[in-house]
This record gives sequence, structure tokens and C-alpha cells, in this order.
Amino acid sequence: MGSLKKNGLPLLSLALCAVLTVALVRQSAEVGSLRAELAEEHRTEEDLAERLDETDTALKSLQASQNQPPISVSFANPSVNTRDRMLTVDIIAELPDADEYSSTIGFCRVGESYRMAWKIEYLYRNGVGIYMQTVTFPLDLEMGLELRLEDDAVLFSSDSIAELLPVRLNYGGTSWHFDSQGQRLYQCDWGADLMDPAGNEVQALDGEFRVYRNGTLVFTGRQMPDNCNVEADGEILDSVGLDCSPGDRMRLCYACTDAFGLRYEFPIWEQLAMRWDDMEEVPLSRRPTVTWPE
Repeated sequence: MGSLKKNGLPLLSLALCAVLTVALVRQSAEVGSLRAELAEEHRTEEDLAERLDETDTALKSLQASQNQPPISVSFANPSVNTRDRMLTVDIIAELPDADEYSSTIGFCRVGESYRMAWKIEYLYRNGVGIYMQTVTFPLDLEMGLELRLEDDAVLFSSDSIAELLPVRLNYGGTSWHFDSQGQRLYQCDWGADLMDPAGNEVQALDGEFRVYRNGTLVFTGRQMPDNCNVEADGEILDSVGLDCSPGDRMRLCYACTDAFGLRYEFPIWEQLAMRWDDMEEVPLSRRPTVTWPE
């Protein structure tokens, strides 16, 4: 009995110490976990507050921009000096700073800032708050153009100067039918509608429709006054049939000359001949080919 008491008490003490140690470890782990959760919640709250601040700033910026008058620009009365290769056009703009008497614009290459402008002009405000100026500058038919304000706001941007030239194609086309068995493409009801940069209808000279098969010109029909039939080799045609096999690419273009002598060729559509009398339209750039008079 004495021996049990003598040996049992230390064993019991050791067991209690072990239990207390395990409990302490568990409690320390729980405390650490709680601290981590609290830290995470704190970080989450900070992130949320930061995102709310960013959203509020963006909203205020958007509201400020919406309160500003819109920026818009249009062009009118283009003329071309083919001898000196210069373009003259009226620029008409609505600008946010309607109280300013004049505004400076820079003529830039596409993507370049105002400070890189190769030409500077002033737009002057008229009695109704519209800014206008007639400008003349060298006409490079391959150039793009970007008009920027001093704060680098973009008034106009295009990779083709053709948008400012005297003639644009508003609409062009024909009715067509493809006979895959007979391997013929039939066209009729030719039509073309032209306009200037301001959207006004214009008339051009020497209008004609051209059809290319796989890049080779296979038909030219001169536009008639009725804007429906064409004339080819001295004969007036109300329809025409052209050789066309499945797999051929057929392109329709309209060519004309403006009052100043520039020659235009506008792509209208390009189609791939399929089986079963069908044709699939191929994506096509609408940018015209423009050439100087000889």
C-alpha cells in the first residue's frame, strides 16, 4: 500500500501535466487561428474600403465627364488642288469649352500626341457656339490623320484620309444569281449612291462598275443615267452573265472621278462561289483606292 502511494503520485502528476500541456497547445492553436481570422477580416475590410474609394472616384469622374458638353467634329466643302496636291476643307466642331473664343487643334499622325503635331490651326467660335475653320494642308493619299486638342482629346481619327475627300460611296450593289451547274454569275440592277463628307448627295464623272474574278478584271460596265443599266462595248445591258466556277472569288467595285480629277475605286462586295448555286460573302475593306489624274 505504501509502495502504491509512493509510486502512484508521481505518475498521476505526470499524467496531469501531459493533459495540461495538450490543452495548452490546443488553446494556443485556437488563439493563433482567431488572431489570423481577425487579421484577415481586418485586411478584407481595408481592401473593401479601398475598392469603395476607387469606385467612388471613378463614379465622380464619369459624372463629371457626362456633365461636359459632347465633343463632335464634322467636315464640309472639301476641294482638291491636284497640281499642288493640297486638300482644303471646313472643320466644324462642338467643344466643351464653349466660352472660349478660339481653340487650338493639332494635326497628328494616328496615335501621336498633340505635341507631335505636324500642323497647328485655330478654330474660332461663331455666334451660336460652334467652332469653325477652313484649313488647307498637303494631301498624301496614303496618310492617316488625327485631330487633337491641346489636352490631347481626340476630335477625329482615321487611318485613311479618304474620309475627308470630296466623294464617298454611300451605297453600291447589284442583284445577282449564281448558276453553279452552268458555272455562270448573272448580275443586273446596278446602282451606286455617292455623298460628300457632310452627307450631301454628290454626282461624279465617268462612273463604272467593275467585276474581278480571282483578282483579274473580267467586266467593266459604264454607269447609265438611269443608274440601273450599264453600257459595255457600245451596247446597253440590263443584265450580264460571267464565267464563274465554285471556288472563284468575285469582287464588285465602283469607279468614278470627282470634280477635281481624283479617281476612286470603291470595293462593294466580294463573294466566294459555292456549290448548289450559293455564294458566301468574304470580309472586305471598304477603303477606296484613290489615284491622282495623269
